[in-house]
Amino acid sequence: VTTKYTGQTDADVAGQVAVLEQVIAQNPKGIAVTCVNSTALADTINSAKEKGIAIVCFDSDSPTSERSSYLSTGNYDAGKTAAAYLAPLCGNKGKIAVLYTVGSENTESRVQGFEDWCAKNAPDIKLVKVNDGGDTTVGTDNLSAALQANSDIVGVFCVDGIAGTAGPTAVSESGKDLHVLAFDVDKTVLDKVKSGEIDATVAQGMYNMGYWSMMFLYVEANGLSSKALPGYVDTGVAIVTKDNVDEYYPK
Repeated sequence: VTTKYTGQTDADVAGQVAVLEQVIAQNPKGIAVTCVNSTALADTINSAKEKGIAIVCFDSDSPTSERSSYLSTGNYDAGKTAAAYLAPLCGNKGKIAVLYTVGSENTESRVQGFEDWCAKNAPDIKLVKVNDGGDTTVGTDNLSAALQANSDIVGVFCVDGIAGTAGPTAVSESGKDLHVLAFDVDKTVLDKVKSGEIDATVAQGMYNMGYWSMMFLYVEANGLSSKALPGYVDTGVAIVTKDNVDEYYPK
C-alpha cells in the first residue's frame, strides 16, 4: 500500500473542495478526509463513492454524505474522562472552573460529560463556567475575573486549545496553587505538564484516527468484509502526565 498526504493549507472551504476533486481525479482506491465544513464536501465525497472510491472521514465529519465511516474523539466521553481525573485530585469537592468556547459543539459536549460525571460520582463538585471567547487574551481575562470572584475554586479544566494556554496563564498570575487539567497536546501545553505548572492534559487519539482510517479504507477497497464499516468510531483519549509526557512530543 502506498499513501499520499495532501490538503488545503487553511480553512478555505472552496479550496478544500478543489483539492478533494483533484485527489478524486487521480482515482485512488481510498481517501481519508477531515472536513473543514460539515456540509460543503458532501457532494464531492458522494462523487468519489460513485466512482467506487472508498472514503472515510476523521476528526471532522460530513454527516450528510455517503462516507463509509467517521472516526473521531467522543467529546462527551472525553469530558467524563477529564472529570474522573481532575475531581479526585480536588478531593471530589469544591468549585472547579471550566474554561471553554461557549457555543462550540465539541467543547459543549466535553463540558456536559464533565458535569454529568461529577453529578453522579462527585456531587459536592460545583462548576464555574467561564467563556474563553475563542481568544487567548479574553480567556485569560475572564478566568482571572472568575478566580477573583470565587476564592474557593480548587481546580481548573481547560476544555479546548485556547483554554489550554489561557487557563495556566491566569492561574499563574493569580498566585494560587490550583489543580489544572488542559486539553490537546501542543508543545506549550506539554511543556507546562513537564515543568509541573499544570497537572496533566487530555490527548485525543490522533494516531488512532489515522491508523483506523487506513485500516478501514484497506478493508473496504479490497472487499475484505461482507459487513459494512461501523458508522462511527470513538478513537478515545488519554491523560498525559509527567510520567508519559515525553511520548507526546513530535518526533
